[in-house]
Amino acid sequence: MMIWQWVIAALVAYLIGSLSGSLIIGPLLGRSDPRDSGSHNAGATNALRTGGKLYAALVLVFDSLKGVFAVLAVPWLVGITPPGALVCGGFAVIGHLYPIYFGFRGGKGFATVLGALIAAVPLTFVVAIGVFVVTLVSSGYVGLSTVLSMWGLTLFCGVASSYGTAAKLFTLAMSLLITYTHRGNLKRTWQGTENRFEKVLWRPRRR
Repeated sequence: MMIWQWVIAALVAYLIGSLSGSLIIGPLLGRSDPRDSGSHNAGATNALRTGGKLYAALVLVFDSLKGVFAVLAVPWLVGITPPGALVCGGFAVIGHLYPIYFGFRGGKGFATVLGALIAAVPLTFVVAIGVFVVTLVSSGYVGLSTVLSMWGLTLFCGVASSYGTAAKLFTLAMSLLITYTHRGNLKRTWQGTENRFEKVLWRPRRR
């Protein structure tokens, strides 16, 4: 493989990741820029806060498909080997965080990471969703659930002998990145000021 193939693959994956779902779908649904309200980011959770369930669902699917496409299609189009698929997934996530088309202000990356996991290491996706759901119904905190789900799948991937070095490094790198993008959520959770989704709690808090 030539260096130029890796450069092109990374660039194409980044440009795909830069297609922010909320900022493309929002105008079609008559929604304003989600970065102007709520948590001021372009992710699915803020789309739910600012535009409702349909808007959030469409954004979640759109942003996840970016990861899937980057992992499955870009390496095939450019002609790089399978480990390069994870590199493409990583660059799609970076594009989601810092979209060139939208002033480098995007979402926090979780949906696109999930899409990459579905395509590259499907079982870790199942682990991530499991940890996310358990944490969410126990705590009501989306940010905390997101971070713990990433570290849960990283631990799983790390101890599972069936996964190679590329998968282990990818999940570790994505966990560090997602922890960084959710640092504000973690800080507010620690301080007790983070927004909590009360409706998803399996046992509502006592008033």
